[in-house]
Amino acid sequence: MRQKGVPLCAIVVGVAAALAAPAGANLFGGLRGPTRFGPGGRGGPNPLANSQCVQNCGQLDSLCLNSARVDAQGCSDTKCSDARQAVTAACTADHGSAACQSAISALHTCLQPCRDALNAAASTCRNDRQACVANCATVVPSQPDPQCLVGCRTTLQSCRQATDTSSQSCYTECDAAITAAEGACTDPNAATCTLALQTAQACVRTCSQTEQTALQACVQASQTCIAGCPDVTPTPTPMPTATPMASSVTRLRVRSGH
Repeated sequence: MRQKGVPLCAIVVGVAAALAAPAGANLFGGLRGPTRFGPGGRGGPNPLANSQCVQNCGQLDSLCLNSARVDAQGCSDTKCSDARQAVTAACTADHGSAACQSAISALHTCLQPCRDALNAAASTCRNDRQACVANCATVVPSQPDPQCLVGCRTTLQSCRQATDTSSQSCYTECDAAITAAEGACTDPNAATCTLALQTAQACVRTCSQTEQTALQACVQASQTCIAGCPDVTPTPTPMPTATPMASSVTRLRVRSGH
């Protein structure tokens, strides 16, 4: 009589699933797939490293891990087919029996070399990925000439100071109109008050508009100055001589007979 518990199919499928898991899964409890590249991470590239180069390294790593998974599956199919059948035969009637447990243990033992080879292949994939990223050329962005930028900023400051001086003079010329409005508005209801206020406001408004136009001209001139500054490319740090890497995708084949 079959005891209650985990169905037989779950036992066989569970043992085989480790080998059949997609590349990047936690295969055999030891292999982990490719991690996201990023600054500061293990094997992560310089933030300025050529992005296409880093992407190519990631794709090579995925191919390498996929090849390792396929090889491990082939190893399992070739070497452990009889052990799987033994599990099916021993566990059909009672998966809790000693015979069933012994067959499962034997299957795990059979799979161990495939597991070890897979972990070794995955480690090689990770090492090759890190070496690949390390060999990606660093992209050094060009920058405007610092001395030219200093000159543009100095010109902008001088332009603003001149505008401020001119504006102060303009507002000073409005003082007489403002004083006249104050005198005319001793009676706020008088028409002379309204006229005097309009004259004073027009004077101040003209000064304000002139100031804003002048400041905009200063900024535009500064932007034109900066745009005309020549680019200077810093001297990049020499890259170490790259050591040619053997293809991770085609080595460490773990199928039976290879």
